[in-house]
Amino acid sequence: MSAEPLRKSLPPPAAAPVRPEPRADFDAIFEQYAPYVLRVLPRLGVRPSDVDDVAQDVFLAVYRSLERFEGRSSLKTWVYGICIRVAMNYRDRAHRRHERLIDAPSEPSDARTPARSLASQRALAALDRALESLSAVQRNVFVLHAIEDLSIVEIAQALGCSKFTVYARWYAADAHVRKVMGERPWQDDGT
Repeated sequence: MSAEPLRKSLPPPAAAPVRPEPRADFDAIFEQYAPYVLRVLPRLGVRPSDVDDVAQDVFLAVYRSLERFEGRSSLKTWVYGICIRVAMNYRDRAHRRHERLIDAPSEPSDARTPARSLASQRALAALDRALESLSAVQRNVFVLHAIEDLSIVEIAQALGCSKFTVYARWYAADAHVRKVMGERPWQDDGT
């Protein structure tokens, strides 16, 4: 008996779910999250001169891991988690470098008045100093919650810890920054 009649009587194999081309997914992710990554890396302890290189490392990790993304968290939280881990790796490597830091030339500001521009620059410099004095885990939570407006649950997912741990880190970081800078100086009053 030939196998041909048997093949015709079998139902066709179920089609596997079609996953979009990873490259197309990556392009959309890059377009959406590149501004965030470039904005948050300096707050996570990456020197301004290294932000582009570290951002490239973030998106290389996103590209390499995209097929393994399971959707257990939002894409936004997943990208933030990668960003945090790459920034932590960068900070761990920083002590091995033999570069000398120099003051970067100030960049022009788009503030309405020179006085406001100066005040904003001083406030940001003070915030950066306060962030540098936090532990890495407290800094991550503070930046993601106070500056980037992520919820405690999203931060817990990004860091892979409980929301209670995030709350503890947030309260400690918030108290430290308040002590160093005064009452909520990182929020713009819109003036």
